[in-house]
Amino acid sequence: MKNNLTITLVFILVNQLLYAQLCAGTKVILKDTLVDDGSAWQLEFEDEFNATVVDSSKWNVIYGALGAENGYRLPENVSVSTETVYGKTTSATGVCTITLKKEEVTKPALTWDPNSPVSTYHYTAGDLWSKQDFGWGKYEIRCKIPKGNNFWSSFCMYAEKNGVGNEIDIFEFSNSLDVRGNIVKNKLCKVIEMHYHLWDKTRPVPGIDYNCGNSSGNAYGTDYSEDFHIFTLIWDRWGMSWYVDGKLIKLVAQWYDITGTAVTKENIKPSQVVIRNDWFPTIPMAIGFGFNCKGDSSFDDPDSFPAAFKVDYIRYYKRY
Repeated sequence: MKNNLTITLVFILVNQLLYAQLCAGTKVILKDTLVDDGSAWQLEFEDEFNATVVDSSKWNVIYGALGAENGYRLPENVSVSTETVYGKTTSATGVCTITLKKEEVTKPALTWDPNSPVSTYHYTAGDLWSKQDFGWGKYEIRCKIPKGNNFWSSFCMYAEKNGVGNEIDIFEFSNSLDVRGNIVKNKLCKVIEMHYHLWDKTRPVPGIDYNCGNSSGNAYGTDYSEDFHIFTLIWDRWGMSWYVDGKLIKLVAQWYDITGTAVTKENIKPSQVVIRNDWFPTIPMAIGFGFNCKGDSSFDDPDSFPAAFKVDYIRYYKRY
């Protein structure tokens, strides 16, 4: 009897740990008809940046200050040219350049809000967002990451629906810190942050942020500032998979079985009872990429400015 009780308690504890690991879950029944049709990826949207100006039919260039970054976004810090940019072993012809400058501007935080407070910013930055929203598919960027203390480059998606904000960060490169909060210089541009967030503004305590799962990978690998690299996200009904130069780095599923195993099209069973990851994003989102800074200016290396984030192309593929 005692052994049975022990086994029961262990089973309950393991299940509690699994639920904690799976974040928030709702039991659902999956039909075995939920399978991919096997069709190939079709290119739906792209910008190769082989021009002399930003394509205004595709992108909004942001003007103003948003989020946790310190730099004020200026349209003139975003440019497109047919130049060839060289890395250590790779190159790109035709690039979008986002420049980060150490310069002061005094402007309203939100240019479209006449009541927005006026502040002085010590840096100027750049940010672009697609005019179109995109859903499940394959997202890809080829780019060369800028290196410097407090630099913050990103490639992501974002949208809001019914007071809930959804964000997928295909990558963020920012400082890697030690346990004391000091910048570790030999980790700059080597730690990729890959995660997703949900903000529920409808709850009594608004702004709840949840990032489910391990948020970084390839922590001590390549210095991504030396060359152009391809960063890819595949997002579909089964989950999200992050790749760097074709290598799988991270996987998050939408559904798990009661053992915590991801349920995919390869292992799904007929009418299977699963736990749904309630933070898994499902709404169409806009594509964004940018270069900014964060932190105190005392950490800056004056020789790092101006700095540039070089993007060779951005592509979105879809299955039909």
